[in-house]
This record gives sequence, C-alpha cells and structure tokens, in this order.
Amino acid sequence: MFRYAISKIRPSWLDRPSFRLIQHHKKCLSTEQSQVTKEETPDPPKVPKVPSSSDVVIIGGGSAGCNLLYQLALRGVNAVLLEKSRITSGTTWHTAGLIWRLRPNDVEIQLLGVTRDLLMRLESETGFDPGWINNGGMYVAYTKERLDEYRRLATIGQTFGVESHILSPEETKKVFPLIDENVIHGTLYCPGDGVVDPAMLCNALTRSAVKAGGKFIESCPVTDILTDLNLFGSRQVSGVVTPYGTIKTNCVVNCCGVWSRELAAKLGIDLPLVPMKHAYVVTESIPGVRGLPNVRDHDASTYFRIQGDSLCMGGYEPNPIILDNVASDFEFSLYELDWIVFSAHMQGAVKLVPTFETAGIKSTVCGPESFTPDHKPLLGEDPRLFGLYHSCGYNSAGMMLGGGCGEQMAQWIINGRPDLHLFAYDIRRFTKEQTRNKTWIKERSHESYAKNYSIVFPHDQPLAGRNLYKDPFHKELLEAGCVFEERQGWERPGWFMKKKTAPILEYDWFGAYGSTRNVDDRYFNQLQGDYTFGFPKNHHLIGEECLACREQVALFDLSYFGKFYLCGPEAQQAADWLFTANTNRPFNKTVYSCLLNARGGVEGDVTITAIETGTGSQADPIFKGRGFYIVGSGMSAFHTWAHINSVLNQKNFQVALTDHTDKLGVLSIQGPNSRDLLQPLTEEDLSNESFPYATSKLTRVAGYLCRMIRVSFVGELGWELHLPMDSCVPVYNALWENGKRFGLRHAGYRALNSLSHEKGYHLWNFDLRTDDLPIESGLGFTCREEGDFLGKNALEVEKRKGIRKRLTFFQLQEQIPVWGLETVWKDGNVVGYLRRGDYGYALGASIGSGYVRHPEGRRITSDFITNGHYQVEVMGKRYDAIPFVKSPFDPQSKRPRGIYDEPLPVRQ
Repeated sequence: MFRYAISKIRPSWLDRPSFRLIQHHKKCLSTEQSQVTKEETPDPPKVPKVPSSSDVVIIGGGSAGCNLLYQLALRGVNAVLLEKSRITSGTTWHTAGLIWRLRPNDVEIQLLGVTRDLLMRLESETGFDPGWINNGGMYVAYTKERLDEYRRLATIGQTFGVESHILSPEETKKVFPLIDENVIHGTLYCPGDGVVDPAMLCNALTRSAVKAGGKFIESCPVTDILTDLNLFGSRQVSGVVTPYGTIKTNCVVNCCGVWSRELAAKLGIDLPLVPMKHAYVVTESIPGVRGLPNVRDHDASTYFRIQGDSLCMGGYEPNPIILDNVASDFEFSLYELDWIVFSAHMQGAVKLVPTFETAGIKSTVCGPESFTPDHKPLLGEDPRLFGLYHSCGYNSAGMMLGGGCGEQMAQWIINGRPDLHLFAYDIRRFTKEQTRNKTWIKERSHESYAKNYSIVFPHDQPLAGRNLYKDPFHKELLEAGCVFEERQGWERPGWFMKKKTAPILEYDWFGAYGSTRNVDDRYFNQLQGDYTFGFPKNHHLIGEECLACREQVALFDLSYFGKFYLCGPEAQQAADWLFTANTNRPFNKTVYSCLLNARGGVEGDVTITAIETGTGSQADPIFKGRGFYIVGSGMSAFHTWAHINSVLNQKNFQVALTDHTDKLGVLSIQGPNSRDLLQPLTEEDLSNESFPYATSKLTRVAGYLCRMIRVSFVGELGWELHLPMDSCVPVYNALWENGKRFGLRHAGYRALNSLSHEKGYHLWNFDLRTDDLPIESGLGFTCREEGDFLGKNALEVEKRKGIRKRLTFFQLQEQIPVWGLETVWKDGNVVGYLRRGDYGYALGASIGSGYVRHPEGRRITSDFITNGHYQVEVMGKRYDAIPFVKSPFDPQSKRPRGIYDEPLPVRQ
C-alpha cells in the first residue's frame, strides 16, 4: 500500500522566496476543469501606462517572454512585454524547473548550454539571484539498449564540452544512496545539471531588461492585434490593442503558453498545440535527500527532483488528461490531482527509490502545459502573417530551453534568421493543412507525450496521425510490400518486404481513454526491427534495394517532394536573387542550386528548370512570361516554399509562386538499365546526345504526357517522371510490366538516403543546414561569380576570412553502424561530430559525414583534412576511419553520365 499522506500545510515549493506573497485558497471552476487551487496576488496598478509604439511587443510574461525581453533589451531593441496578469502566471510559476544538459540532438545541446551559461552568470551580471542550484543529474537505465542510448548522449556531449560519466549500479548507489542498485543496468551522470526557481529567474530577467531599457507591463491584456496589407498583398502586423491604448508595431511575439493557440485564432491562424494536465508530487522530508542529484528514469517514464529535504516526482503517463482549453483567468491556479491517472508513476518510483513508498506525500502540483505534435516548441515568424512570431509550445521544457530559445528568437527578429539551425522548432516545419487538422494534432501530441521518455532510435516512426496524405501510388506500393515512413504528413516508402504487407491502421491511443488496441500489429512489428543501435533487422533488404539500383534498375516514388512554379514578368529577376546558381539558361535546362539567407546559410537546395508556357496540364501550365519549375526536398517542402515566399515579399517581385506538391506524382527510374527500360515506353530519344544530363523535356511515357527530367539523387543513370495525377497509376503499371525483364526493383527512402550519402550528395537538415555555408559544404560550385544573390555578400566576407569548418566524408574500417552524433577525433583531439551516418552497400562499409574544425580554431585546408589519424567514437569506443574531402564512390561522376566501366568496390 502506498501511503498518500496529503498534508493540509503549505506546499514546500510555495516557500520559495518568490512565492511568499501568494495566498493559498480554493476555488471551484464552472468548467470541466473540476476543482482547482488558485493563488491571489496583490492588486495591480489601476491604469498601466503603455507606449504609443515599440519595435517589438511580446505577449506573455512566462519563461519564454521574459527570456526574450532580456535578450532584446541587451541588444538595444525597443521592446515591451505585456502580461495580462502577473509575471510567471499561467504555466511558468508551477514548473519543476529542471535543467538537463544532454539530449539526442546537437542543436538542443547547444540551446541547453546557453540556458545553463545564462543561469550561472546572471547574478554576477545583473545583481539578481535566478535561483540556480547546480546539484547534478542522473539518467538511470534498466536495460542495455537504454544505456547504449546514454552512451550516445555522452559521446555527442563531449563534442560540446559537457562533462558526463557512465556509472555502474554500485557507483550509482554511492552518488544517490536511496536508489536500489539491483534494479538498474547503469547510469549516465552529468554533474553540470541542476534546477532553477522559475519566479526568481523571471524576476532577474525582467529587472535586468528594465535596466537595459526594456519594459514590462503587468495586468495589461491584449484585446486585438492589428494588421495591414503590405505592397505584395500579404498581411502584416501593424499594432496591438490593449484596454489602456494601442501600441504601433510591426513585430508581435506570441509567448502566451497554453493560451498561444487562442491568441493566434483571433487572427485566423491555427497553431498545432494541445493543452494537457501535467503533474508532480512532493514528499514529506526524507533523511539524506538534501544535495543529491536529480534523477531521470526514462524506462519508468518518471523523474525525481530534489526540493530541499523532499523529493518531487512526476513523469509522462500513457493517458494524460487532454484539455479542450484553459480558462483565461486561470493564472496562478492548479487542478486537483487525478490519482488514477498519476498512479501510473508510483510503481516505477517505488521500484527505483524504495523509500518513496513510505515517505508520504506533502503536496501535489497539477497544472496546464502546452504540448505539440512532435514534442518540440513552436518558434519563428509565421508564414501566414508577416511580423507575427511564436515562442510557445515548450512541452514542459520551457525552463530548460528558455534561455537558448530566447537568444535565438532575438537573433531571428533582429537579423531575420537565428544563428542555430532551428528547423526542428520552426513553425514552418508544419504545413498549413497539418495545423488545421485538429484530429491529427491531438493524436500526434498524445503519442509524443506518452513516448517522451522512450528510447530515441534512429528510424522510429509514429503510429498516430498516419495516412494524412497518400500519394497516387500508395495502394500499389502497399501491395508490393512497402513499409511506409511519415514525413510532413505524407506517407512515403521506407523499404520493401518480400511477399508481405504492413498496412497502417487508425491510431489506437495505446489503449487509453477506453479505446481498443489494434489487433493487426504487422506494421508495428516491422518497426520493432529498427529498435536497435546495431544493424537493423531489415539491413539486408535495404542493401538489396541499393545494389539493385547500382547494378540493374530501381524505382523510387518521390511524389511528396515539393514542386513549385515561379512565374510572372519578373520571374528571372526573382530567380537571380533567390538562387545561387545561374538560372538564366536555355529553356528545359535543369540546374542544382542553394537557397541562402542573408548570412549565407543554406535554407534549402533545389533543382530549377526554366520553362515556357504550355497547354494547361499540371506538368505543362499556362502562364505569361518566363517560368521556373522548382523541385525540393519533401521533408522541408513547406519550409522551402515559405522561405521563397518571404523573400519575394521583401523584394516585391511581380511574380506568382504556386504549390503543386499534391497535384503531381513523381517516379524516379535509376540504374544502369534505366535507359533500356524507359526507351520502349517513349518516342523521345534518350541517348546522351539527344537527352543529356540535367535536361528536362515534355514528352509522353506509356502514352501519357509528363515532364521527364534527367537527374539523379543516387548517382546513377536515370530519369524522373513528373506526372499529372490521372496518369500516375497507368504509367506506374507500364513501367513495372516492362521493367521485369531488366531486373526492376522497388526501393524506398532508406535506400535512397544510403545511396545519396554514399555518392556524397547532400541532405538538407542533416549535412546541409541553415548554419552551414555552401563554401563550407563543398557546394561553392553552385554559387555564381556574376550577379548578386541573397547571401552573396556574407559568402564573400567568409571567403576572405577563410573557412573554419569543412564537410568531410568518413569511411569506417570496421563493420560498426553509425547514425549521426558520433564524435570525430583526429590525432587525439576532438575535431567534430557526424551529422549523418549510414551504411554504404556499394562501398561495403559504414559511412558518415560531418564538419571538421581545427582544434585551435584555425582555417581548414584540404591538407589538414586528409592528413592525420582519424577515429569515430561510437558509444564510448573509437574506430579508425578514413577521411575524404569528397566521397570515394565514383569520384569522377561517370555513372550519372551512363559510363559503367568499373565494378562496384564491394564486388572487387
């Protein structure tokens, strides 16, 4: 029996200095939120004085808003923060305040580092104590797989100077004596972790901001956000309305926490955000607790935070209480804890810390938190309303990420883009359709919450929110044995089984809320084959797809790729400014190009084809003037569209940008036999002379009009067929029927990514990001010398200074898998880490790519990269690796030109 001794005394977390003015009482809400505890604060000033104008208006005084105000004020920006109640009211005031330093993501580790550095210097810098306690953190593992995940965290952490140690159960017991060492496999100990008082932190941030010229006004709700039309005809923020006056501004930042969705809705904008109840409990005093590190027990989905002589325990249950909304006056309020829901944590807590069973519960904390479909915040400028920025949806991690995200948001507002690559947080990672689909948002947010502490395997896939978008080949590919992956709402081919099918069923909520678990578990069983940090169960099948492409011919479905038309009287001028490559080429010439921001960072890479007006088909549209057909990665299609659209607005080009992603299917036929397969199906001459590489032609395949482009993302002879929807299946059937005699095989994105990596091609969001320059990525050849383009000035400056990092290709000398985030060593010094890892089946080796830096910060040269002893550290062990400035596979690019005069390395 658990002894839930709920005391009537004041909760210990309210005895923090920042809460001494808060009076405790009960209030019954007249909504489904049931009984809550509400805190009353001193009466606010009766008539707040608001400025008539401001460069930036921040709405919401929680962690996100206070951090941003601090960062903007330090940079001299005229900013004001408006809070409808008191600073920290809403969700920030009751947060647990845990600060962890390690996550399975390099960008997040950097964000966490910024937050921690801020906490450590804030008092000496400002004179205000942020309530930071550096008591360390432990990540306990019950299984070898979990400890392997922690070894990966430790490995990437050392690249960024994060101290951590793998401890045995016995060593764990010495650091945290209350733990039962017999139930764990090991621990990752990070002495730099800690905890912060949220109200003390926000107090320090706002007071420091005021000293630097910032303003914050409490008891000042925003009743409306004003908008105007800009010269391009798009909506632009123009001001905010309060009961005490209107503030003119062209920049508003939505930091409203669980109310962020409602603020956006006033503007007709949907945000993918769901409020849920999130809770923890506080024990009575436990001897020996004070000064111990905090603990994350991912396998039990719980955590322990040290609170004086007490333990705070909370976690992520499989059946969280999802709220339709949170009352606008909730402010310093709490819900009564639902013990039936919270009981999911008790068994694991007692198993790890037996003393917890008899300690008694002194108080409970159950408040609203905002959660998102992928458990990551919503940041950046909204593409639907220029001047509206978001910094919300922190998934109960606002204290950890607040400092880092506040700094990046300030850079975003001032410079147009953040310093770090924040695609994973950017609001543009979701399409408009996703943000409007409430069922999709709710399902995915639930699954992300329930799986928040699950092991992050490299190729895991969601079960919720599936089948949102299906391309025209979906049925045929499913019957062919396709195991699908989801990207940006689309079902794309992952890999193919033999003589089996694995349909994706409706989400069963893991049996929560009275739902029935799915009986058909074929798809889930296939995913389990990827739940490893070793070679996955389907490793050999993916290899067969890769080698079929290299030696015969393979069919790839690329239909979810972004497909856009840029047309209008100033289309060429717009293309000149947007793209680094020379697009002023003859019609039907296809070029590869980067899209840059003002700092020279790569916002995307695309192919562009200059086209003439056509007959009205989706593959051959009618328009006036010169036009361009743009094709980009499907994973970042909306990001690419939004970036282009934003630049067009800034420059006021007289053009139209239309999205045809869901109107055209794309089949890619790649491999030595691709020409022989395709030639009987078209009257077009496919010879090198008539149809050279990087050429596009409107032609008929199997009797159907399509745009045929000779390009390859895998480094082979091949063509892409861009097909109107009504011709997709007939052309697919004709290709498959004729392809049997040429060894045609289906291939998915797992093979596609392996093949492209092996060839040394770039994959945006991995080895090519917004914080990388083309000249650092080996893509200087895409940047034309003549004419100007966005980001060119920044590139010229960096060229003169000399680059400090260089994308490098690595081939491991042992058969050990790599996935990315592995540390790269040279002559005993850390020089980088892998952004991307895979297996090169034609090379017969594991491969990786990452940016190498000189350990002393000097310029990077080819000689520095190719000379020296390199090792790649995988889970704490180092393996020899050979570096290459360029991939050793087909270095002269003969194969895309149809020249096959050498056997594959693996066959030699």
